[in-house]
Amino acid sequence: MARFAVARLLFPFAEVERVQTAIKQSVLAVAVWMALSGNTLAHSFTAALIVAGDNREASLAEAVRGFLLAADEQDGHANETSDGHLGGVDVNVLPLPRDAAGLVEGLIGKPTETGDVVVVLGPEPAASEAAREYQSTSTVLLQVVLTERWVSDEGTDSFVTRYRRAYGTAPSVMAATGYHAARRLDVAIRPLDGVIPRAALEDAWRSTESGLPWKS
Repeated sequence: MARFAVARLLFPFAEVERVQTAIKQSVLAVAVWMALSGNTLAHSFTAALIVAGDNREASLAEAVRGFLLAADEQDGHANETSDGHLGGVDVNVLPLPRDAAGLVEGLIGKPTETGDVVVVLGPEPAASEAAREYQSTSTVLLQVVLTERWVSDEGTDSFVTRYRRAYGTAPSVMAATGYHAARRLDVAIRPLDGVIPRAALEDAWRSTESGLPWKS
């Protein structure tokens, strides 16, 4: 009887050990998934903005203004700690290079050091040259500067009105380009719920290269 009692006591301990092992394996799997998910799990990302070409300081400040206006269009909530939302995800804006960001205003987010996504605005070949430094560590997206005719495109009235209300002046070409880049990023991110996988984000970005309507 004593041996039988011991045998019955051993079973629950063995079962507990099996359950504990299963839990440990599950925790490990979640940890790996968290590491691989990165920005998606955190539900936030850093968008670095770079302006290639002349008059970098003024152009960068204007591009950031337009970008922020798009990031403020939807998905907002109380007690914001980021610079807005794109694709339903918190975005923190990082103007680069830092020595060209002296005129940038209105940022409250906490961006990472380099940026998960780097958006380069400017003409070629200057844009591609500026992008090379970041291609090994970030997803780099190139945005061509809009032409002066952008203001006559259908649906721009809402953007122009909101920009005037926010900044007291008409948007420049670079401000409109920053806004347009943020709109493209919003469309690319939304179905992914984040900025990974990288290839899918790049494909989605390319799909909006032409024909993306202005928000009305």
